[in-house]
Amino acid sequence: MKRKMEVQGTTKNNVVLPRNIKDILKSLIDEDVIIVLKSGKCEEVTILGVEGNLLIASPNGDIKFVDIDCICEVIADPADVIEGLFKERCC
Repeated sequence: MKRKMEVQGTTKNNVVLPRNIKDILKSLIDEDVIIVLKSGKCEEVTILGVEGNLLIASPNGDIKFVDIDCICEVIADPADVIEGLFKERCC
């Protein structure tokens, strides 16, 4: 049975796992990802930032603002995800 702390998103090494799409997007700023919108449309974008409930991204050099509630999936390079999770905890 998992310890209560692990169930709440924290593991033994104190790495906080993302709890929602917003947390994932924040950890992937400056990375290229594919976002899947609730409409089913997929878009390859570079994440520029996250402000409130808004994703600021660049699909092709332009700037796009996307309501995070419209995103149902984020597809990213595994190395980028791991780096995003651990970058604040590096020595």
